[in-house]
Amino acid sequence: MWQGTDEVLRRQVAVKLLHPHLAADATFVARFRQEAVAAARLAHPGIVSVYDTCSDDGTEAIVMELVPGQTLRERLDDPAPIDPWQAAGLVAQVAEALDAAHRAGLVHRDVKPANILLCGDGRVKVADFGIAKALAEADLTQPGLMVGTAKYLAPEQVEGKAVDPRTDIYSLGVVLYEMLCGRPPFEADGDAATALARLHRDPLRPRQVRPSVPKALEEVVGRAMARAPEQRYASAADLRAALLAGGATPSPDTDIAAATLAAAPLPTLLPAGIPPPPAAPPEPAGVSFRQTERSWLLPTLALVLVAVALGLAGILFGRSGAGDLVGSVRDVIAGKPSAVPVAIETVRAFDPDCGASLCEPGQRGGDGQENDASAALAADGRDDTAWRTESYNSRDITLLKPGVGLVVQLAAVKELATLEIDSPTNDWAAEVYVASDDPRTLAGWGDPVATNEHVAAGTTSFELGDRNAGAVLIWITDRGDDAGKAPAALTEVRVSGR
Repeated sequence: MWQGTDEVLRRQVAVKLLHPHLAADATFVARFRQEAVAAARLAHPGIVSVYDTCSDDGTEAIVMELVPGQTLRERLDDPAPIDPWQAAGLVAQVAEALDAAHRAGLVHRDVKPANILLCGDGRVKVADFGIAKALAEADLTQPGLMVGTAKYLAPEQVEGKAVDPRTDIYSLGVVLYEMLCGRPPFEADGDAATALARLHRDPLRPRQVRPSVPKALEEVVGRAMARAPEQRYASAADLRAALLAGGATPSPDTDIAAATLAAAPLPTLLPAGIPPPPAAPPEPAGVSFRQTERSWLLPTLALVLVAVALGLAGILFGRSGAGDLVGSVRDVIAGKPSAVPVAIETVRAFDPDCGASLCEPGQRGGDGQENDASAALAADGRDDTAWRTESYNSRDITLLKPGVGLVVQLAAVKELATLEIDSPTNDWAAEVYVASDDPRTLAGWGDPVATNEHVAAGTTSFELGDRNAGAVLIWITDRGDDAGKAPAALTEVRVSGR
């Protein structure tokens, strides 16, 4: 994206250059211009105006309204959370804009944070109408190619089926989910796996990830993201009405336009005769691999350089917040096999009598029961079931006994790589142990292989150190910060090995 000057009307404009491989395709250019004409007919304050298209010596561009501020993608990359009702108000504005486009016969097809512009005064504008449709219909690539960004695709797009306004509603529901939870609902290794994930399972409910999310907004997200289009809101106007009924404000919220939303200047187009630099701008500094939205495949050489750089970073910085990614690159460099899921045979609750030698003064040990009947729910493949500890007066379970937990018995002894736990509970504490088989006593587990005293709600990964084991113990010593006597809950556990 570049900033230019309309020399006829004396106004600043934004100029988006088509990638060279698209500009070289006459079929796509014709389709692109046709869609740009359709988008230019949209007149709505929440839609970025399209002014013109232009062609010059093989360079194709679209000229549009210059919007000061930043994209929602940039705002989400800022770790500061967005207030849930501010998020709802913003999405209500986007829904209003989409409804106007849908009534004019246009489906966006690529609703994502990068295409939602925050104007800096609380107003929101949606950009890039028609480009995704031009890609889909120009027959540029292989049959079945998914057009859109993997994290935000609707199931029907993944399956190559027809799209309609409810497709945009699903994608906008994903955007709202990410704003409320601080992460997208589906993430996997690669765009294809991320896109396919939504066909086989539902995401964690927002309140499982972040308990402070209002229930009314969780219900809106759930319906907007229904896998079957007929189960979603019938129109973007209906989605907007549900948000307003839940408590969102229909007017622009200037609080969301914090100092961080100051306009970042676009590069300026060069005078005629001087070739412009490549169309794609560099990614913002400091954005992690998980946060970026790549549109083009990197060359093989670039991937090798990134892998080497990450491997060196892992050596220099050890296990950090990027540990999983660095560890994976190390494994590739070291020739280790990739981690694969390990079958779980049984799950049982664990509340042992610690015995006089292990109990601290004042502790009485366990009674052998800890919601045993529901232990299997922690590995049933469902996000709407969970095993929970019993209720305790204090969040610090060790005031009463050494702890409680789950024993995960694997189908075979494997070299174990990681344990992943999905939980709606925030700020709970756990230790992880491994053994060749279930020793049945706390002392038999030995020393923990991983510890986390502040486990956040959502998905947490524990590294198991490539130990050969056939059983894993999840040992809970603090039930978390939920109000009252709320128990800690484990929605799903997964083990991977080599």
